[in-house]
Amino acid sequence: MRGSRDGPNKRSAVNSRLGGLIGLLLSSAAAADGYPVNGVWVAPNPDFPIGANEACFTVRQSGIDAVARRSLAQIMIFNENKRYDVRQNVQAISTLSSVQQRTDGYWVTELPDAGRRFWFRQKNTYLLTIVDPTTIEIRSSVHRTKFVKCGPRGRTSI
Repeated sequence: MRGSRDGPNKRSAVNSRLGGLIGLLLSSAAAADGYPVNGVWVAPNPDFPIGANEACFTVRQSGIDAVARRSLAQIMIFNENKRYDVRQNVQAISTLSSVQQRTDGYWVTELPDAGRRFWFRQKNTYLLTIVDPTTIEIRSSVHRTKFVKCGPRGRTSI
């Protein structure tokens, strides 16, 4: 008799411990180091050649509509451990998983915030290189894109 009464309570205790462990593991990605850069970065559209100042002016005036109008190829916003990405008709949010410094830049691993089928999320990895205080380059296995920093006039800190 006693074993049957303790069974459900014991199972719920084990489930709550398991839930706590899963929560701890999932929250550890959010506790990762921050990005080596922050702020708003834009990738000018190669078919619509404009300078860095003009690209930032376009972002200030039209926001993400500049991407929809194809004045800019892509806008990235780095904020602590989140990256917001806007390109054409896609808006995505990723959470930083890890940053490893290398001689040629930073190896960044992220998890997309949008859930996939069966709760599996594919990791995104890329090499982020700081070219100068106002230019970064992101290299994945397929693409290489340069971004320029947009911020308040007179401020170009990374």
